[in-house]
Amino acid sequence: MPPDNRVIVFDAYAWVEYALDSPKAEKVAELLESASEAITPASVLAELKESMLRHGIKTDIIKRILTYAKSRTTVVGIDSTVAELAGKLNFLHKRTTKGWGMLDSFVYATSRLYNGKVLTGDPHFKRLKKAIYIGA
Repeated sequence: MPPDNRVIVFDAYAWVEYALDSPKAEKVAELLESASEAITPASVLAELKESMLRHGIKTDIIKRILTYAKSRTTVVGIDSTVAELAGKLNFLHKRTTKGWGMLDSFVYATSRLYNGKVLTGDPHFKRLKKAIYIGA
């Protein structure tokens, strides 16, 4: 797949901001519309659902948001290529980024394999060149 800086990988942080209609939701929507390819790692759907349940969002709204995320982006599963790269990235980033976790590695591996940028506000990604950081 050729490099394309308009490939955006949506992290759970971005989808949660969108789902909660936070002040950052508009930026997420704008980037969703402008991306040449929008990708959501399957692991992000799990994080998103858990977060919405934790925030007390009603079941019908959760279903609607997950359906929207799946219809507007390509959902990428964890295959052996993603898994192996995530393992390597997890090993490397745990050494330099406090709190870095395997789910971060799945997202970052997906962005690397698709030559995209991660849309997130997760502080773990703040220093990475291949991130569009929308956090505080």
